[in-house]
Amino acid sequence: MTSTTLNPTRMRRAVAAALCVLAAGAAGAQQAGVQANAQANAQAGEKAAEPAAMQPPAGQDSPAQDTSGQGTPAQATGSGQATVEGGPIATVEVTGIRRSIRSAEQIKRDATQVVDSINAEDIGKFPDRAAGDALQRIAGVQVGRDRGETSSVTIRGLPDVVTTLDGNDIFTGRGRRLSYQDLPVQSIAGLDVYKSATANQPEGGIAGAVNIRLRAPFDNPGQTVTGYLENRRPQINGSDAAETRNSPGGGLLYSNRWKTDVGEMGLLFDAAYNKEHWGYPVQWVDRPDRIFSVGPDGNAVRLNDDQPVAPLNPGDRLGNLPQVGGIYNAGDRERFSAHGAFQWKINPKLEFTTQYLGTGYRARSEVDYILAIVGWAPRLNGVVLGERGCDTPEGTICPILSANAPAAQFGGPYDWDPYVATSGWGVKERTNTHYLNFGLQFRDGPWNVTSALAFTRSKFINDTVIVDQQIPNATVNVYTYGADGHGGYNAVTTPGSAAPLRDPRAFVLRGLVQNWEESEGKQAQWRTDGTYKLGQGFVRALNAGLRLSSRSTSYHSAEGHSDVNPQARPNPVDVFGPSFERLIPGIDRLGGQYYVPSRDFLIDQTDQVRAAYGAAAGRVPDDPTRLFDQRERTTTGYVSARWQTSVGGVDVSGDAGVRVIHVKRKLEGTSRIGNVITPVDLSTSENNYLPSISALVGWRDNLQTHLSAGKTLTRPDFQRLNPALSLIPPTVNAPGTGSAGNPGLAPTKSTNLDATLEYYFQKNGYAQIALFHRDIDGYLQNFTQDEIIDGQRYRVTRPQNSGKGTLKGYEFGTQKFFDFLPGFWSGFGAQYNFTWIDGDNETRLDVNSDVLTKTRLIDVAKKSHNLALLYEGHGLTGRLAATRRGDYVEQVAEPRFLQDRFVKASTYVDLSLSYDITSNISVQFDAINLTKEKYESYVGDTARPRDIRYTPTTYGVGLRFKL
Repeated sequence: MTSTTLNPTRMRRAVAAALCVLAAGAAGAQQAGVQANAQANAQAGEKAAEPAAMQPPAGQDSPAQDTSGQGTPAQATGSGQATVEGGPIATVEVTGIRRSIRSAEQIKRDATQVVDSINAEDIGKFPDRAAGDALQRIAGVQVGRDRGETSSVTIRGLPDVVTTLDGNDIFTGRGRRLSYQDLPVQSIAGLDVYKSATANQPEGGIAGAVNIRLRAPFDNPGQTVTGYLENRRPQINGSDAAETRNSPGGGLLYSNRWKTDVGEMGLLFDAAYNKEHWGYPVQWVDRPDRIFSVGPDGNAVRLNDDQPVAPLNPGDRLGNLPQVGGIYNAGDRERFSAHGAFQWKINPKLEFTTQYLGTGYRARSEVDYILAIVGWAPRLNGVVLGERGCDTPEGTICPILSANAPAAQFGGPYDWDPYVATSGWGVKERTNTHYLNFGLQFRDGPWNVTSALAFTRSKFINDTVIVDQQIPNATVNVYTYGADGHGGYNAVTTPGSAAPLRDPRAFVLRGLVQNWEESEGKQAQWRTDGTYKLGQGFVRALNAGLRLSSRSTSYHSAEGHSDVNPQARPNPVDVFGPSFERLIPGIDRLGGQYYVPSRDFLIDQTDQVRAAYGAAAGRVPDDPTRLFDQRERTTTGYVSARWQTSVGGVDVSGDAGVRVIHVKRKLEGTSRIGNVITPVDLSTSENNYLPSISALVGWRDNLQTHLSAGKTLTRPDFQRLNPALSLIPPTVNAPGTGSAGNPGLAPTKSTNLDATLEYYFQKNGYAQIALFHRDIDGYLQNFTQDEIIDGQRYRVTRPQNSGKGTLKGYEFGTQKFFDFLPGFWSGFGAQYNFTWIDGDNETRLDVNSDVLTKTRLIDVAKKSHNLALLYEGHGLTGRLAATRRGDYVEQVAEPRFLQDRFVKASTYVDLSLSYDITSNISVQFDAINLTKEKYESYVGDTARPRDIRYTPTTYGVGLRFKL
């Protein structure tokens, strides 16, 4: 067909008719994603405000007059006025980070619910590579760091957070949520954290919701090319022998828009790649277990399980000596992403958008254990007892702070106490996630119709090979509580070596464990939302929506255990050659370097390893008892009304509605408890009703209040429903460990109340206080109990629903640029927020009992702070950010003494500096974890320490450009 045969008008009508099929049956709506719209609805006399889940796609232009009935947040632009509740914001020229912060303020100010945001320009001024890193900059949000990455996100202390991508569900693997590490900030236009819910928001998070706004071509006025190149060097703390290596990264974005005969079109593409060489040492002290009778002379005798817990001799005292060990975690990982978006404004009333996001993860890593099972030694000498942490449910049993455990043989030639060993895990992983979304928005008069069709597919594959090796006839001198409150080794010796951990000839082979898993998640989701604007009465607009979702997840895996001849264990070098052993950096407090089976040997020469153990080549055959499959179909509808009135001269507006969810679920798998294996085939359905109401009270031009009440729920993650049991075998004198899900888990439900008082400073900045209360039912907690499986004892951890709980607290936050100061000083600014939380929960301490005990909520810190000092001016942008999370309970009633396991408070400090060489080129310096902060935990009392995990300190330099 030639251009002379094409009638643009007819084509537009035909395409519009075809695309409107997506929106058939809808009364009117707005698609997910926050649109910063500079024009409020002055004719309606109502504030431009609505939750992100109901807003048009990011970057989309607005018609000359907003007819949605709910409006959209105003964006602070380089010039002009943005009308808000009570009056206009003064016209101020703002650029860079100031513009970004002001835009986030406007979103917060205009929303009908409690929301805090961070936008693209602001994100780019932090040393953040991924979405989770950026989220820690938002008030009330805390993050967990693991292996040098942000691995978890909590809102006001609760981990039950729903994640959406422009309003649609997004997940990684078989989970319900996105792995925040996978999404680079390169693709992000903004992040919105919703702490209260409205009827049009997807359900799934009692703590709140995180909506990620992807970049779109209409975000930019024309052609834009931006990119970055950077290099980072992680400095591994806790291991002086660890080398520092380069971790390069880069990204490129192209965006353009143009006028055509068939409407305006825009195209955007961005890609990012990061490679990291990381290390994460961990020193651990096991939970309290074995008990000794300690004499006044420092000699001690272990009490057996069939003995009373009582001193053996007059003058003896009881002491507890846990095992002491460590893990050197390290590896190479690559993360890459590709994101594309196409927008087409077919005519002033109709717009089509499609977005694709693909993320990938590749990793080769090692988990290198070192352990000394000193608690099973029959006798100790040189014992030093602590004077704190002695009160236990079994009487006065003090922690043993240090002791010498001499070698003692109790059986065959390799049955020695203490059991001293190292273990090498070769781990190879990969993840691929694909997300595709089609959206259509139609606006005409009082109607606004949005429809979206999205598909997600994510697959995760893991292969792990583990080989243990033992040092027989070893004597270990340990301390469990040193000068910094944690344990380590004073010495590990054998009759033939003063440093056997660094002698590859001192080891003998123990067992082989090989396991693998493949898990996949798929989802198709369709939503149509609508708004009909009524006019100037009390009810200003009616909203309704329908969402259909089909989600499936599958999991299959296998695990195999093998051993060599237990009566004639060979040296590993004699079996595999010298390349099998690798001297790793180790952990300083455990004596530094030690030998382990090489990661690369285990991954690349797996068949040779298996052959030495008499196992067939290849993977362990698929285990039918570990298969898991779940299909979940959800039908969701909501109705709500947007209302506005005046009470005593005070403008009040808000939203009231209800969300109705019907879920049908089919779950198939196998449960194993002890030696009892039970097939699981469950078909269930449930209905949930989630009402909500919110109000925005405009006390004055610059003073307002958000009020909201509503019900929310969180469904258990699929992996927590999977009953398949995964086991790590026991040693000759220590129990094995295992984990499994629980197919009987119910959703966690909550009734939420929120209130804020917000004051907005002239030109920029605000101060606010927020109060919140949550009544929670069925909070998920892990429970560990001993199980006998094939004659061996295992510590098996499974999740369970707890009883009822509450969470309450307040937030205080403020941010301001000091533009009232003269000259250079006007470039400074600050952001600060503080959150105080109190919570309790009814916990089942015995999985076989229905008795509930009042305990603290796990993972909830009472206090948290975020402070950032800012500077922008004269081409220089700087941020010094400190994030403090208070202490919190990680596990309730940990055996043996049923004491809570606490995590100590921590403060992470990050620095970011950039300088504009030209208007299009800047250089950046980043420093992450300047204070070398680390994770530290203890049981009951700090005199009983558990883990110390060394978060790396990372330095980076980068070049950013814009063409």
